[in-house]
Amino acid sequence: MSTPDPLKEAEATEEALRAQLGELISAKVRAEKEGGRLGDRATVPGASSELAGLSQRYKAQAIRLAGEVEDVRASLRAQEARTEQLRAGAAGA
Repeated sequence: MSTPDPLKEAEATEEALRAQLGELISAKVRAEKEGGRLGDRATVPGASSELAGLSQRYKAQAIRLAGEVEDVRASLRAQEARTEQLRAGAAGA
């Protein structure tokens, strides 16, 4: 059984964080667009009264996702620093 390579593990973690960040950003954008779209539809004469509530739920979801995006960005920055330290150590070895 081989010994785990800390640099490869760090790079894999960094890649996973980048993928997670991309997914969160996409979800946030979708929630913002849907919230805006439903908000616009809610103002049309004769529109269902439920549309405004749905719009607000999507907008609240976008706000929550924005917080998650920032959390993952911070984690990614920290992981990038750890990965770079490992690369520098490997280059100096």
